[in-house]
Amino acid sequence: MKVARYLAVAAFFALACAGAAAASYDDGERLFREDKPAEAAPLLEKAVLEPGADERAWLYLALSYQQLGRLDEASAALRKGLGQSSRFKSLFYYDLGNVFALQGKNSFAADMFTQAVALDGAFAPAFLNRANARLTVKDLAGAAEDYRRYLELEPTSAQRGAIEELLKRLSKGIADTERAAAEAEAKKLADEASRQALLDKMSASLKASADETTSISAGAGDVQGYGDEIKIDE
Repeated sequence: MKVARYLAVAAFFALACAGAAAASYDDGERLFREDKPAEAAPLLEKAVLEPGADERAWLYLALSYQQLGRLDEASAALRKGLGQSSRFKSLFYYDLGNVFALQGKNSFAADMFTQAVALDGAFAPAFLNRANARLTVKDLAGAAEDYRRYLELEPTSAQRGAIEELLKRLSKGIADTERAAAEAEAKKLADEASRQALLDKMSASLKASADETTSISAGAGDVQGYGDEIKIDE
């Protein structure tokens, strides 16, 4: 009887704790959706510490921090939540990418978006944001590829016109970049050829100088020497 009573009490407290965690999460999510991140954050901070917390609590907490400009805390929350996530890993990587982009760390942002689309190949916003990150780091070809993929996934996007116009400019930019690279390579080859020609000319000049010196030395050997004493007529 005592064991059964202990188990019943333990089960009651477990349910009570689970209910409290759920309440913190529900209230925190509601406040976040009401655009009250400062009020949502403390509740979500409590929710993520409870056993069996919904992994989305980490996402909402990070988004609350993000809206409050607390980007380092947002990044930390997403990293912790990522280690515990199973259903929403692609969202954690996506939100990490957004935080890095806000911090100006666009290479890292692109890496996070890459992780997101690797887990979900139809994650249109991740392709769009990776395109933006790649554009910032001058990866024009990669950006163009991602913009096209985004439009394939979201053909009715309100941004379609702007993206298509951007793709036209990117195509010209890629062509200009490739032409500039070709011109740089041609200049490099021309400079190398010019340098080699100069070296060849110097080598030929030194060889000619050496040949001339040898010839002079050989000619000097033809000068006859006098073994007898030189007499001067009186």
